[in-house]
Amino acid sequence: MRKISALILFVFILSGCTLVDYETNSQIKYGLLVINQTDIAESSIIPLRGEWLFFTHELLSNREIEKRIITSNVDKEYLPRTWNDSLRNITDYATFALYLKIPKEQIGHTFALSTRFQSSAYTLLVDGMPISTSGSVGTSKDTSAPSMTPKIGYFVPNSDKILVVLQVSNFEDNVGGPSEEILFGRANAIVNYHSDRQAALLFMNGSIIIIGIYHIIIFLYRKTERPFLYFGLLSLFIAVRSLFVGPMLLQMQFSHLSWFLLKRIEHTLIYGSVLVYIGFISRLFPREAGKKIVYIVIAIIMPLLLLTWVTPPSFFKSLFFDIFPLAFILMIFITIILVKAFVNKRPTALMNLIANLLFFITVVNDYLFAKGLIDTLMLSIYGFFFYVILQAFNLSRNYAKNSHESELLSKELMTLNTSLDKKIHERTYELQLKNERLKQLTELDGLTGINNRRYFEDRLPICFRKSYKDKWPLTILMIDIDEFKKYNDTYGHLKGDDLICHTVNIMKDIVADRGVISRYGGEEFAIVIRDMGEGEARILAEKIRSSVENAKFEHKGRSDIQFATISIGGTTTFMHSFESVSDFIEAADQALYQSKNSGRNQTNFL
Repeated sequence: MRKISALILFVFILSGCTLVDYETNSQIKYGLLVINQTDIAESSIIPLRGEWLFFTHELLSNREIEKRIITSNVDKEYLPRTWNDSLRNITDYATFALYLKIPKEQIGHTFALSTRFQSSAYTLLVDGMPISTSGSVGTSKDTSAPSMTPKIGYFVPNSDKILVVLQVSNFEDNVGGPSEEILFGRANAIVNYHSDRQAALLFMNGSIIIIGIYHIIIFLYRKTERPFLYFGLLSLFIAVRSLFVGPMLLQMQFSHLSWFLLKRIEHTLIYGSVLVYIGFISRLFPREAGKKIVYIVIAIIMPLLLLTWVTPPSFFKSLFFDIFPLAFILMIFITIILVKAFVNKRPTALMNLIANLLFFITVVNDYLFAKGLIDTLMLSIYGFFFYVILQAFNLSRNYAKNSHESELLSKELMTLNTSLDKKIHERTYELQLKNERLKQLTELDGLTGINNRRYFEDRLPICFRKSYKDKWPLTILMIDIDEFKKYNDTYGHLKGDDLICHTVNIMKDIVADRGVISRYGGEEFAIVIRDMGEGEARILAEKIRSSVENAKFEHKGRSDIQFATISIGGTTTFMHSFESVSDFIEAADQALYQSKNSGRNQTNFL
């Protein structure tokens, strides 16, 4: 009994430690948050909660917001908050704004805003520059598109007063508005915060997955032990579902999938978890549960699964919350079953009762939190982690007591139990390595190994602002392989890939560490060069162009010359006073178009 108590205490402490996100006394008052030097330490995380300026039915720019503040009274709204209340329609669009007043010593440092999973499409702007977007914000269902992608947006303030604007629209979800708070802090603090949170969640998820697989393996060796199968499937379903609301990096891997598809998968996993859960309880305590409860749950869940895949999210999500009170009835019924099992002195009944009650409490918490009735955290993954540990202990102990029926099976079970901790650590380490690899893949092009467009679009705004602030020239070269489609049509896509790689190798040899090369599109590349003026940049660009030409890569698909060439367009920040990064890129694109339209295989600067 002492060992069980120690295990419960350890898991409780481990789970509880991961719940504390941050501590802060900062509060937004009527659209202004004043941040002291002591509040903005290297590791400080500040949630932007409080009274934001609020403009309903409008998507406003910085200038429009500042003009509105001067000319009229502006409403305020406490964030984070959902729209599914009596104050407004769930399907709506609006603009929220606040001013951040930072110490002057912090000007020029790199900061970040973290937008976790929101129920709506949003765009986050800082001093007029968009730094993160999830989905497409619009004023109607046709122009708005939701997404499930959390983002970290980086910026470098030019003054001690920063205007943060959040544009939000919702026409699909039954929970609208900015439901999750935005976090502010130094860039390294935000990244470290998410890394620590992901590590804890990945550890729990990895542990749950391994335990689930472990119990399924036991079932495969002894197929009469059906509880092991149901418990293993339940663990896998819950672990996979938690990825939708858990680690940011894993959510970003789902960003290419449709929001509608992800919602259907998430609800399918929830309903599937209910089915295998009731199957697990009925197999574990068949005399107390009986089969009737299983048939009733199946009769309810199967139509809900069908509706999840044939109706829009606004319907099946609302239906989910409408029928959720049935889950309370099911929880009460299962609690009665477990109490009966305990009274009847069934093995593991007491520990099952404790584990289920704790899990039920976290599920109720998540329901009330999702409905906006309480201000806590999503706790079900922590409750289920505790539940899994206890159930794994229960099932293993019960299985060990019956091991005398088969000596071989007993030895195998002892081996699996002994190596469980090692497997968990090994799997956790593998997950950490894959996590690091996934981060690299989000910024590298899979074919060439150079940076991809996401990396280019994330880093260029930072360099662009810094070049004007520190008064050094920033150069961008846009490069395109001439008549690449004809090359693919003539030689095939594999040869086309080879040509792209050869061209990149030439650029890497010439540019070396003087600039950063990114793959901008299929056969289009961008080179960003710090502290290089127009004259030197022209020489570098011509060297790249002539080197590709002199390489004489055969291209018989062309009508003019029979080898591959490239066209280059460039510009620098010292040639024009660019107002935005998009204007900077557009100038280089126009220079590239000029090179194309003038006969290709040449370099032009604008």
